[in-house]
Amino acid sequence: MSLLILEEFFPYHTRLFYRQVSSAVTHVYETRYGLKPYEWRTMAILGPDGDFTANEIVTRSSMDKVSVSRAITSLKQRKWILSKANKHDGRSRLIRLSAAGKTVYQELVPLMLEVEQKLLSVYTTEEVAELRRLMAKIADQDCAKFVV
Repeated sequence: MSLLILEEFFPYHTRLFYRQVSSAVTHVYETRYGLKPYEWRTMAILGPDGDFTANEIVTRSSMDKVSVSRAITSLKQRKWILSKANKHDGRSRLIRLSAAGKTVYQELVPLMLEVEQKLLSVYTTEEVAELRRLMAKIADQDCAKFVV
């Protein structure tokens, strides 16, 4: 029988890593604007010039449809996003940040980049590049093949 030692288990370490990083960035947008993670991710994808359908946001964010739908509903209520008919697909709408949403986005971006810089400050430039390369190698795998 194999022995699993949680403290040495890679998925456990990735969860700890995720929680640490997520906590640092969540604190910024949650404290200042009361945003939920899925709302901030949606705003970050829309950026200052985004015109995306809800499905495109799902694809770009790796969030599920329910989270994106909640984000869109909430951000519409705050008047931070606008939507218009999609000329290419009558079943969907194009979503973009409103002027107020762009202001929030532009206020948050430098703060988020500062948090990123602080998180990565323990690494050299070469180590950051290596970390990104190693993370991409795992992200590029077809995890479906791991099902046992």
